[in-house]
Amino acid sequence: SVPIRCFILYILTGMKDAQEETSVVLQVIILSTQIFDGVGAGVFGTMYILVTSDISAGTGRFSLTLGLTTAAMSIGGTVSGYLGQALAQDHGYQNAFMVIGMLSCVPALGYLIFMPETLNGGKTASMSVIQEHDEGDVKEKPQPPAFV
Repeated sequence: SVPIRCFILYILTGMKDAQEETSVVLQVIILSTQIFDGVGAGVFGTMYILVTSDISAGTGRFSLTLGLTTAAMSIGGTVSGYLGQALAQDHGYQNAFMVIGMLSCVPALGYLIFMPETLNGGKTASMSVIQEHDEGDVKEKPQPPAFV
């Protein structure tokens, strides 16, 4: 959501700079782009745990992997905030949104290229292949009593 939000803010700050007096409607629209931040955080919060689980599957190092990726995200958030503020102060908000938006495309493209879920055109193993692979580990689970 960061590249989309930066693109929208880039356009809106250009409109704001072109006007002599900023309208309240434009200010509300600019502020409402925070909705993308909330939606992105909600999706990311869920997907982050799942991707970390996929990366560390079978290693017994889920907590270590989660800690390392959390540290990397914290460092990235700190650097992004500092870089965005420095760019905005020295070159203006519009240029800051453009640079941060382009930088945020790097991990999105990396995820698209390197994650197994996005390889092979989005095709994943069929359930029969997964079942055949796990067949030796499958134990019959007792069924709970049915209430009629």
